[in-house]
Amino acid sequence: MATNDEIILHNKHGFDGEKYIEMQKNQILDRLANFSWKLYLEVWWKFLRDPHASRVLPWFLIDSKQTIFYDLRDKIEVLYCVNAEDIISNRKFSDKDLDFSEYVSRNLTVIERSLWTKPIIVINKIDVTEMFDLVLSFERKFQKKQYRVFERYKISSYPYNVKEILSDNGFGSDDHIPTKKNLVLVTGAGHDSWKLSTCLWQIYLDNEIDIKSGYAKFELFPLKNKGLDHPVNLAYESAIKNSWNKLVLDTFHKKEYWQDSVVNQKDLDAFEATMDIIRNIANHKNYMIKYKSPTDMVINTTSFCITDEESVKKASLEEIERRKSAE
Repeated sequence: MATNDEIILHNKHGFDGEKYIEMQKNQILDRLANFSWKLYLEVWWKFLRDPHASRVLPWFLIDSKQTIFYDLRDKIEVLYCVNAEDIISNRKFSDKDLDFSEYVSRNLTVIERSLWTKPIIVINKIDVTEMFDLVLSFERKFQKKQYRVFERYKISSYPYNVKEILSDNGFGSDDHIPTKKNLVLVTGAGHDSWKLSTCLWQIYLDNEIDIKSGYAKFELFPLKNKGLDHPVNLAYESAIKNSWNKLVLDTFHKKEYWQDSVVNQKDLDAFEATMDIIRNIANHKNYMIKYKSPTDMVINTTSFCITDEESVKKASLEEIERRKSAE
C-alpha cells in the first residue's frame, strides 16, 4: 500500500481511494464472470503505480492498481508486449540512460516481485527482413533469464482485412500462448506495443481449440461521464500528448445510448475494425458481441469515487500548470 508521503494531500479528500480499489476490483470480477473460461484485460498506460493519478485525484493511492491485481493474484497471469520496432531502434523512455532491453527488464522485475507471477513476453510486429538479428538477441537475453518469449509477425493488412487476419497467413501463423489462469493482464512497453492485437490474436487461437475467451480494457482515465473540458480530462490529455492520442466523444455510444461519453481517440478509431474481427471470431452468445461502443469495452469506475469536485478540479489545473512549466 502507499505510504502517507505518497498521497498528495489537499485540504479536502477529493477522492475515495479505498472505494475505488473495491469498486474497480468488483467490476473486473463481474466482467470476468461473463466469460466462461478466460478474460484478456488490456491495461493501458501506467500498469502498477500511477503518480499522475495521485496528483490529480487527491487521496488516490498511488499503488491502487498493484493492490487490485495483488488481491486477484490467484486468478492472474501477465502478458508483457514489446514492439519489435522498439527493439531495433533501442527506444528510450523517461530513463534516458537506459537502453530498451534494460527498461523492459526493470519493468518485468517489478511485475514479478509485486504480483508473484513471471510475465510472458510477446514480441509483436516482427519483420524478418528488418534487422531480425537484434530481435533474436533480445529474445535470447530474456530466455536465459527463464522468461517464456513468443513471436508475433507483422500482418501488413491489420486491422482492416479481416479475411487475411483470421487466416493461416494472419493470426493463424503465430503460436498460441498457453495460459492456466482465467484473468490474463495484457500490458507492455509503451503505448504502441500492440496490446489490443495480442488480445484478439489470443482469442482467435483460443477459439480454434474451443476455449471461450473475451476482451476488456482497464482504464483510470478519462472520466467518461464528465465531459471533454473537465480539468481531470484536460490534465490527462496533457499527459498523453506525446503518444499521438487525444480525447474525443464516443460517437458509437451516443448513437446507441443517447449519452455522451469521453474516450481515447485511438479506441474510437479502432472500434469498427476491432468489432469486425470479434464478430468473426466469437459466436452470438459471447459477451463481446454486446459491445456497442468503445465505452462498453472499458472497466473504469474512477468518476464514481470522486468525493469533492472542487478539490479534484484544483489539483488537475495545478497538474496542467506543472506540465507546462516543465516543457
